Amino acid sequence: MKKLLLLLLSLFFLNPSSVLAVHFANFEVVDISLGDSLLDFMSEDEILDGIEKHKDLNRYSYLNEPNKFLEIIVPREKNIYDEASVFIKNTIPNNYTIYAIRGYKDYIEDFDACIKQRDTIAKIITGMFTDLKTAKSIEENNQGINDYFTLNDLNATIDIYCQDLKETYRLKNGFSEGLVFAIHNEEFRIWRLDSK
Repeated sequence: MKKLLLLLLSLFFLNPSSVLAVHFANFEVVDISLGDSLLDFMSEDEILDGIEKHKDLNRYSYLNEPNKFLEIIVPREKNIYDEASVFIKNTIPNNYTIYAIRGYKDYIEDFDACIKQRDTIAKIITGMFTDLKTAKSIEENNQGINDYFTLNDLNATIDIYCQDLKETYRLKNGFSEGLVFAIHNEEFRIWRLDSK
């Protein structure tokens, strides 16, 4: 139980005011919050290099506007996540405002263990925000399957989900799969759900 509590505290990186708040727009993942400028965490050259590394992956090709947002892997100190990324809007000029943040924990070929961990986290976070809408859903596309638990307020959404990618797709692109803790604003949520 102590290990689970440590995992949750590490996962959420909550600041004290957000624990007491009704809404969770101030949640932090890897010390970054929605609405922050990525320039506060990386130089513009690092951001542009991160964009360049991701642009050819075409990871969001199943969406109607696959290039509306840009994903950038963010540097992080050693913590519970195996990887973390942020999304900024693809505009010129770009103010590098963060619209979404994701932390990833690998569960390669262990979907059942991922679902168990996701459900445990979902139960705890639901207890923190008892007045907010929750949902469970499954999303399938040409890349694999995502099994979601979602918590919504008017400004932001938290998704805790397990990703099980098709092996040929995952290996070809060097992707991982497993548990994802994501927080995103409404505009990003609408974009991510707008598939072809």
